[in-house]
Amino acid sequence: MRVSRRRRAADNPGSRPPLVLLGPRGGGLALLDVVRGLEAGGALSPGARIAAITAGWRDREANEGLIDPRLADRVVDLELYRRSDRIAEADAELARAHREVRDRLKSLRRAYNLRLHGLIEAHRRLAELRGDASVLRAERDEALKAIRRLDARHLDRVVEIRSEFERHMTPPEREAVRRQRREVQTRLEGAEAIVLEGGHIGNLLSRLRLFGGRKLLDGRPVIGRSAGAMVLTERVVLFHDQPPWGEGHPEVFDAGLGIAEGLVALPHASARLALDDRMRGARLAARFSPASCVLLDPGHRIDRAGHGWNGGDGVERLDTAGRRVPFPTAA
Repeated sequence: MRVSRRRRAADNPGSRPPLVLLGPRGGGLALLDVVRGLEAGGALSPGARIAAITAGWRDREANEGLIDPRLADRVVDLELYRRSDRIAEADAELARAHREVRDRLKSLRRAYNLRLHGLIEAHRRLAELRGDASVLRAERDEALKAIRRLDARHLDRVVEIRSEFERHMTPPEREAVRRQRREVQTRLEGAEAIVLEGGHIGNLLSRLRLFGGRKLLDGRPVIGRSAGAMVLTERVVLFHDQPPWGEGHPEVFDAGLGIAEGLVALPHASARLALDDRMRGARLAARFSPASCVLLDPGHRIDRAGHGWNGGDGVERLDTAGRRVPFPTAA
């Protein structure tokens, strides 16, 4: 039965396996509920094995408490974080090159944030400026375009730096990487779905890339929770309007795996965003338009439906007026 489901999907290249994005834990929505729904819909066999990726939790990877305990006997953790440590131990040259890339990206991120804060402050002050509406509207539009240009350039530079590393070091061809990838593929055999848990998004994303990125997930239903949902999108945006160290601004962090199209996933939105500040909300939505900025709080779920999305009860997005509106709706 399990083999036939995979074969049927392979024979129909126009179809895509289910993709489910979840908010953080809580809110009455358990992973078991999602799995049972996929079983009822025929996407999974009853009792199907499930592969888990919990690399975002670093040293807590594969901890039984990270996955619904009622699924414990069906879940196999791929242990990408531990495997990446083994690769680093076996291939010092690759580990050193990876650290250098990480340092370059940190420098780039600091420079980007310095410029970003200045542009956002200019946009904020222009929004408060009083005068001829037609003149100021054009200036505000140009200020927003400047932010969007910076976001796009920063993302291009992140991808460029990482691509240089990939071309120079060719990780997939190195024996330490190949060995661990073979072991991962062995663990994947028989698994009908993959669950990506949250945690530290940088660690999660880098480990996914080391083990094949999107190719690792292709052909199976995928469930991404919190940061696990973020990495599946086309563009990962970090956000916290009021962090402990002062005012914050959403920032483009990296390209995601690009499986979840047309949206920016914002887990813990109610806790991290000043949703009563319409100006901030409008700017956030406009920065990443036409992608929808989707607010994923505990208990929230969205499912891919063809080339769009079905939103569960209570799921909202920000519109370009800074309002919370149901997701999905027309822009």
